[in-house]
Amino acid sequence: MTPAHGRHRAAASAPGPDFASALLEAFSRERIQAEHIGSAGIRVALPGGGTTDLELADAFREAGGLPPGDLPEFAAGVVRGMMRGFRRRGVPLGTHYPLPQDDGAGHTVLRALEGQGFSAVFLDPGTIGLKTPDGFAAKIDARGYRSAVEGRPAAEAEALAADFARDCARDLGRVTHQPETVSGEGVQALRLRLYPESALTEEMRAGLVTRELAPGLWETVAVDFPDTVQALQRSALDQTGASPEGAFQAAIRNSVDEPAEITPHEGPGGLPLVHIGGEHPYMAAHVHTLDRALGGVPPSGALVILPVPQVVIAHPIGGHHPVAALETLQDVAAHFVQGDKPITDRVFWWRPGGGPDGRPDLRPVRVEVDHEARSIALYADDDFRQMVEAFSAQR
Repeated sequence: MTPAHGRHRAAASAPGPDFASALLEAFSRERIQAEHIGSAGIRVALPGGGTTDLELADAFREAGGLPPGDLPEFAAGVVRGMMRGFRRRGVPLGTHYPLPQDDGAGHTVLRALEGQGFSAVFLDPGTIGLKTPDGFAAKIDARGYRSAVEGRPAAEAEALAADFARDCARDLGRVTHQPETVSGEGVQALRLRLYPESALTEEMRAGLVTRELAPGLWETVAVDFPDTVQALQRSALDQTGASPEGAFQAAIRNSVDEPAEITPHEGPGGLPLVHIGGEHPYMAAHVHTLDRALGGVPPSGALVILPVPQVVIAHPIGGHHPVAALETLQDVAAHFVQGDKPITDRVFWWRPGGGPDGRPDLRPVRVEVDHEARSIALYADDDFRQMVEAFSAQR
């Protein structure tokens, strides 16, 4: 992004008395790329690509009445408010979710976690990012805590926050036992979890045994303790000399061996579907052995959705037109992701043969159909398009 002449840029502008410079300094501290546009506008780079332009005329007007020494703190407050707004909408702008001053429950639990030795910030209103003194990073679901303390007196809220912090310390303390799970009989505890890319920060991906499964999807080796599940730390793996590939193979094998119900049935419009479901959150591992559930390898592959941890649904491409099947699966995925802890509503083309490194070859595909205008927009790679054309030519 190259700013036009006369614009300020966060990476290049030094702190100064004017509000634009103070804003850009505040954005830079929160690791947000921004530039000043027009008289009272800011262009912000969004996570994952793209930009958005923000009109801040009111803030610039208010800043005009402040002494120069007050501008940095005022600008920081404006930026914190923006980060809150974006993160409430699911856009992870900046480093964290800055708590409003009146969020007593949030501030109370952060103090309790710091008392246990953690560095803690909210990532969104219901998720806390933790870091231990030895560098281990984790995400903690705080929605249950928030529900429990709602409407409680301050003393009760503090007690519940202390309990929450002690539980976090207990669970994360088990990280020291993780090396025992990647050698000998301990590998029986390894499982495979699937997450959307947005659920794992770069720091978390660097510290965990994780890898990309498909665009927007990351699979992670987890340790299934009797009363909790933890992502496997890369440091724990390094202590044993075991390879990530071996850990993934064991995790896939153990997860596929978990109880699962594989049910062929007809979906909307009579579309043949294979539903792979279970009570545990490891069902995504079945995408590594999908041919078993399908009873063989369909020559043209299959369309697959992985909407929630407990469900995989596949359509073996064959009797129904692939585009019509794709539209139906999109609707099915949209229904499932309304549930708890969704993974993705995207549909993937599972290609026979797999990828070069042994992982399944999953490619995102999407279709937009305007039935009134009788128009179709297909978003897919050339291989999928060629398969669709070949299918249509045979009909």
